[in-house]
Amino acid sequence: MTSLQKSLIDGLPMDHLVRKWWENRLDGHPDFPWPECPVQSALDARMKRGDEGRVNRAVLIEALRRQYAEAGLAEPAHVNALARTDARTVTTGHQLCLATGPAFTVYKALTTLHLARQLEARWGTPVIPVFWLAAEDHDFEEIRSLWDGAGWHSWSSEEAGGPVGRMSADNAADTLAVWGRTSGLDKATVDRVVSASSGTLSQAMRRWIHDVLGQELVVLDGDDPQLKAAFADRMVQDIEEGTLHAEVSRVNAALESAGHAPQVHVRETNLFHLGEEGRNRVVQHGEGWSAGNTTWESTAALVGAVRTHPADFSPNALFRPLYQAFLLPDVAVVGGLAEVAYWLQLSTAYAAFRLPAPALVPRDGVRIAPRPWMELAGRLGIGPDNLGESLDAWEARWLFRQDLPDVGAWREAMDREADQARTAFSGVEATLSGSVEAARAKIHKLLDKLEGQGRRAIRRRHADELAELARLHGWFHPEGVAQERVANVHALSTSWTGPEPLMAMLDRSFLEGHRGEVWSPVLHELLDTEP
Repeated sequence: MTSLQKSLIDGLPMDHLVRKWWENRLDGHPDFPWPECPVQSALDARMKRGDEGRVNRAVLIEALRRQYAEAGLAEPAHVNALARTDARTVTTGHQLCLATGPAFTVYKALTTLHLARQLEARWGTPVIPVFWLAAEDHDFEEIRSLWDGAGWHSWSSEEAGGPVGRMSADNAADTLAVWGRTSGLDKATVDRVVSASSGTLSQAMRRWIHDVLGQELVVLDGDDPQLKAAFADRMVQDIEEGTLHAEVSRVNAALESAGHAPQVHVRETNLFHLGEEGRNRVVQHGEGWSAGNTTWESTAALVGAVRTHPADFSPNALFRPLYQAFLLPDVAVVGGLAEVAYWLQLSTAYAAFRLPAPALVPRDGVRIAPRPWMELAGRLGIGPDNLGESLDAWEARWLFRQDLPDVGAWREAMDREADQARTAFSGVEATLSGSVEAARAKIHKLLDKLEGQGRRAIRRRHADELAELARLHGWFHPEGVAQERVANVHALSTSWTGPEPLMAMLDRSFLEGHRGEVWSPVLHELLDTEP
């Protein structure tokens, strides 16, 4: 079994926003610094900060205990550790995808777990890994489907349109059962996944996360009346002062001047209203406000509704990280490249809301290659360094190794003859050189056509091998994207052929990949090369 760790940053284009930020090449701004990378000095400084501006820890612990009780789960031991004023958190999160969804959701959580473990060992104080449930997201289309290696299985629900975390997960059981069987999962795994899909989708996601990752993570649902009531003052601030719009617009201008389009659009008011019609954006109209069919005649009326019924309001994608910073003593947040990009838009917003900013940590990535796929790669001449390439690149390299007659020498010989002909005909009449060049161009086109015909003939002769090449590429890039963005970790675990279970191998690789002083994002490649 081969475990390779490669730098994710080095694999990004030089002008990628996150790479420029990571390498301190993002143009400076006179009014504010960009957030720091997760070097130890930056993390140490965040450890020393107090709870100013944050929720009372007792409120947070009470909400967590209630959420776990409602899900029928025992709370992780780390919940009690949050009572300590020196306890800190490292947080990630994701949408509530069926059975944890694409594998990168688990990789985000593993990055969080290992960073928390490393910091706890360094500081000697509790550092709790937290998984934030994006329960208030309303994009049902993004969370309803699972890939089985050949096609998609999609869950239908009449409740779609509102916050997905409040939906009943009960009727997802049939979809999960069929997906599990067609994905080749063993009966015990299918039974666990299906039995977890009861109650709300938020509760089901909590069970799925703990089933895969154990009890070390603490899972938090921000769609909680008690927690939103504590955050009401910040929601009111955004309504009355437009704070987030002003701060993010300032940062967006700096990003645009550096040649980068903002990842997320900021609104004048960054709240949704959760009503019977679903989740609707809160919008101002002159003196009044509306959200779907719900209206408020004045700002005072809207503010009164927020203070009276805070559970009916929801921060949007840009406001949600500030809600998280209010609830949790975060020293760092872990996310994908797109998430880091929009967290950069919040560079000045934390201070404007009197909240401490966490360090930004790009998550690790993973590529899984069980033995049958590595054996096929070996037969087709695809090495470990080529696994991330496009199918076109694979096919071009494969075709280059076949017995295609080389017309290059023919081209060179024809060019020499054409040069001599141009000299000879120009001696007769200068204008004839143009005719020689036209003849040369026609000959080159004929040779290009002949070469293309030869390649197509080779493709026909070796159609089976090229189909195998496409099948291999489909394992690493299903639906044309990275494996981790489509394949589910349960299915990958079932396909894994290494000497230890996949999750144990992942845990080992994540540990080995982060031993230095700087926490750098890593691409882990687990390649089963054993005979």
